[in-house]
This record gives sequence, structure tokens and C-alpha cells, in this order.
Amino acid sequence: MTVMDLLREGLSDEATAGRPAGIEIRQNLAAPHGQPVMPPSYEGRLEIHPRHLDDEVRSVIELDSIGSSANRIEEGLLEEYRAGRYPLPVSSTTIVAKGREFTITTLEAPHRIFDSWIRLAAEDGSRASFESSDRGQALTLAHPGALDPILEASAHDLLFGVWDSHRTGPGGQVRVARSFTSTVIGLDPKEIVTTAARRDPINLGEAKDVKAPKGMKLSEQGLSSIPPQRRRSGVSIKEASFVGFLSFAALRRLRFERYDNTEVRVLLAALCLHGLRLRETAGWHLRSECDLLPTSDLSLAIVRSGGAGRETLSLTLDETRDLLAEAAARAGVEDRSVHLTGGPHLTPQVEKALEADAISENG
Repeated sequence: MTVMDLLREGLSDEATAGRPAGIEIRQNLAAPHGQPVMPPSYEGRLEIHPRHLDDEVRSVIELDSIGSSANRIEEGLLEEYRAGRYPLPVSSTTIVAKGREFTITTLEAPHRIFDSWIRLAAEDGSRASFESSDRGQALTLAHPGALDPILEASAHDLLFGVWDSHRTGPGGQVRVARSFTSTVIGLDPKEIVTTAARRDPINLGEAKDVKAPKGMKLSEQGLSSIPPQRRRSGVSIKEASFVGFLSFAALRRLRFERYDNTEVRVLLAALCLHGLRLRETAGWHLRSECDLLPTSDLSLAIVRSGGAGRETLSLTLDETRDLLAEAAARAGVEDRSVHLTGGPHLTPQVEKALEADAISENG
């Protein structure tokens, strides 16, 4: 049975005993030479907690959240889009403000097709916001039984989840739950706290009776030593794991009026598989002082319901790209993406933000 056949079996509306329930994802990672790794920055104590993993309870810390992990996969898909190798609709807004040009796609916008970068933008030549246009209203009216407008404007939203939190349709706000979740966890973490200082080479900030041009002390201008201070220096971990799951049950909840439900679901599953291979090739630099190295290959396995077993999917990057292209051809999704401009509702806000940044930088 081919991968396409397996996906179609698991994503069809026809219920069968032991059909595929989803795809489990895992890759084992480690810190280089046992170096400490820095978790996401936040106030308060580190969220080290116990978790069941591989039939035992391990102490873990989250190094990459579900949302951040999805964004990293979108980064890989964005590179495919920029290279002209992405076969699905992606919408965008381009703004020219203060002599600068910005283009934000739905592969970057935090709320994807329902982000303010799209909602408040305008179609070329129009002064109305996109959310008040016919296309904007069509997106508002999308619901789990007819998701065609989202599919045709920003298809990946249906895989990673999207929520129209600013508007309501006949069935309430449009909410599409994510079908794919993944995260990176560090195992057996031990918190590290160090004391560090940095001396100004000539102690300029400590010179007496010397004032900076604006009448402030030199130390207030940043011309001084950094005094000794305790800082959180990350955690030491025994190993790390990239773990995830693509839920076929979640994908089967997606329905369309103008497309074959199964073929579109297969398309989204193929998109996920290709995104994962792209994610793997990008490496594991999560943030400053948080690099990881793979100690195993990325494992993709079809898991069947009812304990009917699991089947490893051996797919290379080129094979997932071909799989996605084949699935896109079979689904035949019409590209009705929108490519907007800042317009009168969004551009002035960007200009004000740029002015504020300039004032802040110039003191």
C-alpha cells in the first residue's frame, strides 16, 4: 500500500476497523558536548515537571512550545513559497511606509488569514478594509462544514489552526483547531545559575565630574561596567526529543462544499509531512544559547486505531515534495489568495509605529 493509499484510508469518511489514526513524529536530540540550553524566556520559576515518556516518568522542560514549533515549520514552507516551489494558496499584504517596504504573508502573520495585517489592509485601489469586502465577508462565513474560503486563501491555516477572534459568523466565530501538534522537550533538566560581570576597559562610566552630552551620567548612557549579577544560565539536560502527532480524527472534521473532502485532507497531511522534512533540514537553533544536535533520524510512523500496529513512513525530502505536488494536483484547490496593500486603515498605524521607534532610538 502506498503512502497516498494509507493517507486516503485514514482520512476518508468511510469508517473501517483499525484504520490509521494519525502519524507519530519523533527525533532524538542532544546539546553539543553537554552544553546548557536556554529555555524560552519568562519570569518566575522554570516549568520543570514530570511526564510519562517511553513507559517511564521523566522530569522534563519544554524547550519549544506547540505554537513556536508550528511557526518553525511555517518558516520552511515560507522558503518554499519564496522559491516558487509551494503549490498552495498564500495571501499577503505589502505596505510602503516612511520609505520602507514590508510584505507579510499568512505564513508569517500570527493569526494567519485572520490577522490584522490582512483584516485591516485593502485591495488595490480600494479605501475599504479587506474585512469589509466581499472576500473578507466570505471568510467570515466559513464554518467547519464549508471551509472553502480559507482553503483557497491560505490553505495551511487548516493544518496549523486558525481563529477569527474579531468577528462572528452565523455559527459564531470561525475556529479551526490545529490538526498537528509538536514540541521540543528537554529530559532530566537541572537548572544552572551563574554570577557574571563585565568591566569597562577604561572605567569610563566611573570617571568623576564627567557628564555625557545630554547632562546624564556616563553610566546612564551605558558607558560603564556591568556589575556582578546572578543570571539564569539555562538548564543542563541528558537529552531532548522533538515529538509530535498529526491527528487524522481532527483532519476528518474538515469539510468542503466544492472539493472532495478526502483529497483535501490528504493534501493537508502531505503538507505536514513535507513541512516536517523541511523543519529537519533547517537544524535546531531554537534561540540564543539553545542549540541541539540530532542523534537519530526523524521518525514518521502511521499508527492504527484499536492497537492494530504502526507502520514506518520512509520518506525523503524529495519524496515528500513529490507527494505534496501529487496531492495538490488531485485536490485541485483554486488559488484565490489575496495580495493586499496597507490602505488607509493600516498604513497610518505602521507609520506611527516607525515614528515612535525612531524617537526611541534617537532618545
